[in-house]
Formats: sequence, C-alpha cells, structure tokens
Amino acid sequence: MVRHLLAPCVLSLSCLIVFADHKAVGKVFPTKDVESDANLPTQSQLFLPREQEIELALKAGPIHLRNGATVYTFGKNGYERARTGTNGFNCMVNRDGIQNGDDSLHPTCWDPEGSRTILPVMLRVGELLAQQKSAAEIKRDIEQGFEQGRFHSPVKAGIAYMLAGDVKFDLKTGKLSDAVFPPHYMLYAPGVTNADIGMSKEATTPGLPFVYSGYSGGAKTAYIIVMAGETAGHAMH
Repeated sequence: MVRHLLAPCVLSLSCLIVFADHKAVGKVFPTKDVESDANLPTQSQLFLPREQEIELALKAGPIHLRNGATVYTFGKNGYERARTGTNGFNCMVNRDGIQNGDDSLHPTCWDPEGSRTILPVMLRVGELLAQQKSAAEIKRDIEQGFEQGRFHSPVKAGIAYMLAGDVKFDLKTGKLSDAVFPPHYMLYAPGVTNADIGMSKEATTPGLPFVYSGYSGGAKTAYIIVMAGETAGHAMH
C-alpha cells in the first residue's frame, strides 16, 4: 500500500515535506514512553540474518561501489565488521531511531568523510542499543561524545547513499517490508537548517531538497536530503 502511495506522492513537494517531518521524528512513533527500558526492543529483536543484512546494507549504495565497501552487521555487542573494503565507503543497516520508537531500518553507505565522522556515532548508538540503554541515555552519551571530542562533524562536503530507502521493520516477527521513505542521497550539512536553504512547508516547487537532523547528534550530523530518481533506487525484492 505504501509503495503505491509513494509513486504519485514523491512528485509533490507537500508530500516530501510530510515525509521529511515523518523522517525527522523517526517514522512511526507508538504512543508509549519510549524512554522506559521496559519498552525498548530486546537485543534479539534487532537481529537480521547475517547474509540478509549484508545484502540490505549494500543495496544502500550504487552498484559500482558495493564490491569495495566495508560492511557492518549488528551482533550481540553492537555492530561488527563483516568484511573490510578497499574504497573507503562503509555500509550498514543503521538502527538509529529504534530507541525512540522508530519501526524502520536505514540502510546507509557513507563516503570516506562520513565514515570518518558520522559512522562512529552510529556504531556507538548500536553498541548502546545492544546494552539496552534508554533513548535518554543514548542521547546523553552521544552529546557528551561531541563535547569531549570523541565524535566530530564532517568538515567537508560529502555523500551518504540511501538507495534502498528506509525500510519498515517488524520487531515482533523480524520481517522487512517495502520502503516507507523513498531512495535518496544525503549530503553532509552540519548546522544547516531548512530556513538556510529556503525550504518550508509553504514552498511550492516540487522536488526541492530539505534538511534532516533527526539522527543522533542532531544538527551536528545533519544532512541535506535529495530524492533519488527511479533508476537509482533498489527495490526490496
């Protein structure tokens, strides 16, 4: 159903803004106290079969980068390196947002700059998720990491590929569904706001980029989102 709705919707800027807001709050939030340890998913609920996870992680990137990319999978202690690449790109099925009630996974491939700066943040989030830390604890840990110099924002332009889109994930069954947010590119934009690029809900030109700062780190890990063309996306089949 979502897939059929996306086709006409991505042509409309108003739909993109709705998606942007939806993405910024982690897609679908249940009406529960997401900061309660009792409501967090168990570690086993976050697992995917290893080969399936590798395949999904690599679908985030363009075909010509996949063979040389480093890949991470989620294990009992957080993210583990499944293979070491050669081209400086790093791919994983990002679970940042699960702690806030998000029911989507975010397959992402970062270029060397994002791998140096943003990837360590996401690896730390995975480690804390494996430890069953609450949303508040994870937020505090990441903020302290930036304050203490353990984490850094990108210092130059670069790209993170999300060509599989955001994929709905049923924590109870472990089943994946079609993308609930279309394939897109993410350009590093720490500290940039939608106002800076002239974007608002009142904008009328279809297809404009927008700023997303909803991952751990907030504005320090912000991106400008650019929607990918149909030929660039990778279906969940």
